Amino acid sequence: MKSETIIKQVILFVFLFLQSFLYAQKSKNLYDSFSVFGVVKDSKSDTVIANADLYLLNCNKSVVANSEGNFQFNVSKSSFNDKLIISALGYFSDTILVSELEKLQNEPLQIKLNKETNAEVSLNETIITSKKKSNTLSAAAILKKAKERIEINYFQKPFNQKFFFRAQTNKDGIFTINEEGSINTYSPNGIKVSNDAAENYFGEILQFRKKSDSISSENWKGIGYFGVVIFRNIMLSNQNLLYETKDFELKKEGTTTYGGKKVYVISFTNLNPTVFSTGFGNPAPQSAIGFIYVETDSFAIVKFEQYVVLKRDRSNDNDDIVIESSLKITQTYKNVDGRYFINYCNEKVESSYFSLANKKQISIENSNYDLMSEDIITKNASVIKRPIDRLKLDAKVKEDVEYWKNNNFIMENKKLEF
Repeated sequence: MKSETIIKQVILFVFLFLQSFLYAQKSKNLYDSFSVFGVVKDSKSDTVIANADLYLLNCNKSVVANSEGNFQFNVSKSSFNDKLIISALGYFSDTILVSELEKLQNEPLQIKLNKETNAEVSLNETIITSKKKSNTLSAAAILKKAKERIEINYFQKPFNQKFFFRAQTNKDGIFTINEEGSINTYSPNGIKVSNDAAENYFGEILQFRKKSDSISSENWKGIGYFGVVIFRNIMLSNQNLLYETKDFELKKEGTTTYGGKKVYVISFTNLNPTVFSTGFGNPAPQSAIGFIYVETDSFAIVKFEQYVVLKRDRSNDNDDIVIESSLKITQTYKNVDGRYFINYCNEKVESSYFSLANKKQISIENSNYDLMSEDIITKNASVIKRPIDRLKLDAKVKEDVEYWKNNNFIMENKKLEF
């Protein structure tokens, strides 16, 4: 009897060992990758280049450097023969072999890009100069061609796109929300302009983790805000400046380079701002200005920036409190097999709370949202049925530590700036 018990225990031990071994092998195969990290800088001034794009040439995986130029890229070993492309607005692109990157995976990389000498763009000061002469197309004519070529330039069939999304809210110096997740989306009709951006997007949260003590329970808060950022995609709403050009003052500022291609730089001022200047919700904007970047050969929009000042609004909780807010939206698009997809979105919201009775500022709240494309699947897309505007409702996702070690995300800035 005793020997039978020992035999059973040995069998159980062997079984558990095999299960553990098989799970380890499965995990190894699932996460068979290596990680590289570093910073992207200007080759001459040695200043950091914010939000540079890094992507593999022969697949759809990509990352975006943060505003301090820092990046981390988890590269699958199946991409050993691929090339990593690094590009930024106004700079010549650079290329590194993945086989060389694997040798450097434990060393911080310093990637230096050369500025395109015939064009200079300074977005912070909204100054753009160019030594190149543009052709005779007006700014309005360029945007008209961009609108006419949306179906040619942007993918029009069902596809999946996986995004990393981070939502941070800081009130009076303390994080009230600091969440991030990996979200898989499904667009059954491709990138099409419509009255309602939400009707063409579905999604599920694949992974979620919080980095502060509190977690937002409301659907639109935290990573639930993902849907709002998607709605602000200039390709999806027929009430943006491509379709309401008459309400905008347009100016062709010159040309620069982006992703190795020449692009027009057009500034705009919204003369009749509405809620659609922000892409979603109230209060309505008081003013809206920005830039739009359009490729000179394909007329694809590759970057869009907008700065919006909102009208003063009363707080829902207290009639004595008014809120003054502004937001900046940045979007970039990338070319995958000849068609363009959203690559990166950033939205910064600054809000100041004032007491009417005391006539003074009583609080400051800032929010920062980063959305980054991780991967795109255009063949045999998986159907997802959850509407993007109900992303967080009843969603229960357990954190997988290994997932975060082996998948791509935007590195957090050392200092959160708004």
